[in-house]
Amino acid sequence: MGFLSLFQKKPNNTQVISNRNDSLERAADSILNQRGKQIIDGLNKTTASTGTPIDKLHGGAKIMTQMSNIGGGSKAAGGGGVDEGMKAMLQYTQANTVKKMISQNKKISGKK
Repeated sequence: MGFLSLFQKKPNNTQVISNRNDSLERAADSILNQRGKQIIDGLNKTTASTGTPIDKLHGGAKIMTQMSNIGGGSKAAGGGGVDEGMKAMLQYTQANTVKKMISQNKKISGKK
């Protein structure tokens, strides 16, 4: 950083923050769309990887089967299993939180 750069006009910080928020919002929208579809598709599956109907399962077995289905099925069947299902749920929740924070920031700053 040279001496003259101290006197040069700096970019408006509000514009930088606005651009960053727009970029974050687009990324969050993309994640919400992608992971939301993945979650809905997984929850719409009617059977576990074992072939057992989900409506016959209860408690933890049902929850873990649904997580596995969200993840693309069991790892043994070539899917991502519960790990991928949990990752999808976490990313969806994080993206939703980012969207809410940006929306709240827009309300505070008076921007739409």
